[in-house]
Amino acid sequence: MKAFKLLTILSVLSITILTGCSKKNDDVNPDPAAGAAGFKVKVDGKEYAPDFSYALASFPANDLYYAIYGLDSKTNDIVAIALPKTAKEGTFAINAENFAVMTFNKQDFSTINGGSGSVTITKRTDSNIQGTFSLTAVDATGTLKRTLTDGSFNVNVR
Repeated sequence: MKAFKLLTILSVLSITILTGCSKKNDDVNPDPAAGAAGFKVKVDGKEYAPDFSYALASFPANDLYYAIYGLDSKTNDIVAIALPKTAKEGTFAINAENFAVMTFNKQDFSTINGGSGSVTITKRTDSNIQGTFSLTAVDATGTLKRTLTDGSFNVNVR
């Protein structure tokens, strides 16, 4: 059941993101830690700096959440963090409820499958979200995992 739920979420997420992609200056990914708009994180120790970064005011298929995205349009790798719309500034656990999903090297991972971590929202307005995160995401079989560290984002809300 968890695998089906995750597959459904990732499918809707991928379709929504890929059909809504248009490269604008506020989507391009400079260094968010330096105060510029962007999204970056280390995946298993290697830099992942996608060329699109943004937040959606509503997570696809679930209006009770908003989501923060980093998407590499060349590889279709994606990292998404979904938080309840009630989550403002502060530190939140990432788990099965405040969750993260990712596709990396054509493999799907999620905290819904048992991963964990935390996200700190340092600024949230109607038009911008900034913060940091780290997490571990697990595949649907529970045997493979990805560790994401030193994550930061400064994204515009759509």
